[in-house]
Amino acid sequence: MPDGKLLVSGRLNFAWVAGEHSLARVEVDGALDLSWNFGVPAGGKLTSWANGYYAGNGAIVRRLDGDGYLDPSFIMMNDDPYFSSGQGGDYHVYPDGRLLVSGWHSLHDTIRGFTGLHSLVWFSNTGYLDTTRTHRKANNAIYTIKEQPDGKFLCSGLCSVYEGQPVGRVFRVQADGALDTTFQTDIPIGMADAFTALPDGRAIATGYFVPNGSTDTLKIIRLMPDGSLDPTFNNELAAPRETFGAYSPMWHTMLPDGRIAIHGQFYEVEGQTRNGIALLDADGFLQSDAFFGEGCGDYNDGFSVLHAAVGMTQDPIGNWYIYGSYVGYDDGTTNDPQQRFVSRLYGLNVGVEEVDQPLQLQVYPNPTSGRVQVQLPEGEQGATLQVLDAQGQVLRTELMHGNAHVLDLSEAAAGVYAVRVRTAQGRSGRATVVVQP
Repeated sequence: MPDGKLLVSGRLNFAWVAGEHSLARVEVDGALDLSWNFGVPAGGKLTSWANGYYAGNGAIVRRLDGDGYLDPSFIMMNDDPYFSSGQGGDYHVYPDGRLLVSGWHSLHDTIRGFTGLHSLVWFSNTGYLDTTRTHRKANNAIYTIKEQPDGKFLCSGLCSVYEGQPVGRVFRVQADGALDTTFQTDIPIGMADAFTALPDGRAIATGYFVPNGSTDTLKIIRLMPDGSLDPTFNNELAAPRETFGAYSPMWHTMLPDGRIAIHGQFYEVEGQTRNGIALLDADGFLQSDAFFGEGCGDYNDGFSVLHAAVGMTQDPIGNWYIYGSYVGYDDGTTNDPQQRFVSRLYGLNVGVEEVDQPLQLQVYPNPTSGRVQVQLPEGEQGATLQVLDAQGQVLRTELMHGNAHVLDLSEAAAGVYAVRVRTAQGRSGRATVVVQP
């Protein structure tokens, strides 16, 4: 969120809060924000829009305001007489708030002839079925969709027939949902869990793929604009998982420099230990610049043992958060057994030589009995600031949005404190401040 807090969706249990929740907000230091409304079901993908959020909830999508309450201008989708939710899938939010929802849902619009099961369904920005669009049918659910820069959508699911035409497990549709016949993949088995549409018309897909005539299971592929495999990419990356079942989801995050972080229930990549998270270069080859330790620790959810990252997201000042199903995290530089499900990384400037010289902080007035100004060197913008006591305990964490920050120590007991900062670029510095009675 813009103020540094996190909105978290999934299966969530917190100390001192009864029951399981599917949506919560946490403070910058990870503490639960009790001012958030815990009553709205979610659990799925979150998408910012205007001053609120869209949140996936099973087979439908809800719209929330900035405090977690249902937006009254957006109806519950199943209140529409023309729509009944079925198998849930993915969703896409247009700039004006309209939605495209995938899955396998029943429509009852006899006036316009949309009846029976549909796999791509459009909604207005008030939650009603969009009666101006042509909703599309397939012979099974579409689970993953991603808009390309040209407005077309990459699609994947369990269907093999779309609008009466045979398709592979990855196919593409026009902006209006009509099948794009210029895009053909040779993947009859499997499904994509995540797509990234690249500016040049190519696409990254992660999931489970078995091409025609092959027994090899592909986990990450790069597709050319026509749907063929990109021969310059490492399409045969080896990332096996424990044998908990035949299907093994894999997600990915594209970093700004083109490298790819992969996430899933794997225990090694290319024969090297990688539990749940690994870094690839832009062409799909394993890197050891980050995530080269033991990775995500095991978590027993009562059904199976997991150690998976699911994704990453970046905050406004450059910190990265990883999230998934794990307890304990070792990225090769830090081993922290206390990490649970969400972890913050101080930037991800891997492969770039770190500046040896520490940041020179200015903290004034010092000594103080109230407010102090913390000043970063010229050119440094944004950092995470922590205040530590004489025993090294972190008392508070705050975000610096520029190169200056006012720190209020008026309620701190008299004594010596440390102010520690780390910038989004990975530079760090420390200063001592004396609080007087």
